[in-house]
Amino acid sequence: MRVKAYMAAYYLAQAVYQSYMSLFYRARGMDAARLGVLYALAAAASIPGQLLFGAAADRARVPGRVLRALLLSSAALLLLQAFARDAFALFALAALFGFAYTPVQPIGDALALERLAREGKPFGTTRLMGALAFAASAFVFGFLLDASGRESLVALVAAVLMLVALVCSFLLGGESRPRGEVRPLRLLRERKLLRLLLFILPAQATMGYFYAFFPTRFLELPGATGALLGWANLVSALAEIPFLLVGDRLFARWDAAGVTALATLALGVRWLLTGLGESACLLLGAQILHGLGYIAISLSMALYIRREVAQDMQASGQALLNVFCYGVARVLGNALGGVAARAFGEAGGFLACALLCFLSLAAFFPVWKDAFCNSRRDMV
Repeated sequence: MRVKAYMAAYYLAQAVYQSYMSLFYRARGMDAARLGVLYALAAAASIPGQLLFGAAADRARVPGRVLRALLLSSAALLLLQAFARDAFALFALAALFGFAYTPVQPIGDALALERLAREGKPFGTTRLMGALAFAASAFVFGFLLDASGRESLVALVAAVLMLVALVCSFLLGGESRPRGEVRPLRLLRERKLLRLLLFILPAQATMGYFYAFFPTRFLELPGATGALLGWANLVSALAEIPFLLVGDRLFARWDAAGVTALATLALGVRWLLTGLGESACLLLGAQILHGLGYIAISLSMALYIRREVAQDMQASGQALLNVFCYGVARVLGNALGGVAARAFGEAGGFLACALLCFLSLAAFFPVWKDAFCNSRRDMV
């Protein structure tokens, strides 16, 4: 229950920030191009932050202290954004926030996986608590936003919830002895890990476009409201539950390559529906595919790193995963996505995302084909 409590607290905050922060920036007068640049800047700043703080957590006697310092800094930076009006200040604070907040997830996951390994418990069912908290938070906050002029509450509420996560982080434990020098980039010498990271990069780049432009794409449709956007976020979060219940078993059967291939296919179909859809109900229904997309990639890769990376580099391994899943991927997705949205419209950008997912499956076919071939041989 200790790990589940932390997961719930972290994803309460993550739901508000991830699902609605783009509306906060839009209310500050940012158009699609500037919004893409802002998110790309935050993602770029996250790359050194994740490598630096992931290594710091691996070296620390009490890794939880690094986690709590990052949560406190992130809450403070969000509060500053809530009161900022100047565009330059928003860009600077967003970059600093990306530097401090993005390492929170990989360090928290590393501590959670370490504790669960000692207790002999699966990660998927524990992560389920985070999905339920995300669903509840996104749903309730959508109703709160169902009126103009309330967008400034996004930063304030997310900051308060991050402080709640800080308190709950004490439940993770994670004390350890001082460790020697840690070099996260040495993990890239592992060819299989590098191939997997490159494979998930395009799919994760499309997630960056989704988080930046889905709220405005959804609200431009006839009949769409803030409350209905809350329902869409609820559907996507609840759609993760079936996978989380069987995710550990799917990983054991297909390994990370097979699960991420399935996730990339699901994301491609999802973006196709989102780009072509002309009704809020269709886009809401397409959110069901979220349960086979982001969560499948993040869970299977987290389990892969837990299994393959040395114990004294677990936080660095999870941070490196997040560098690809969030840092590099989001820089590409947000920067290029902002240009695409301005040139072809936000719907056209989603169609480009679908094409990118399908091309990635074709290009990396040798990486994932053996996962399904081996699975069929095991069944015979």
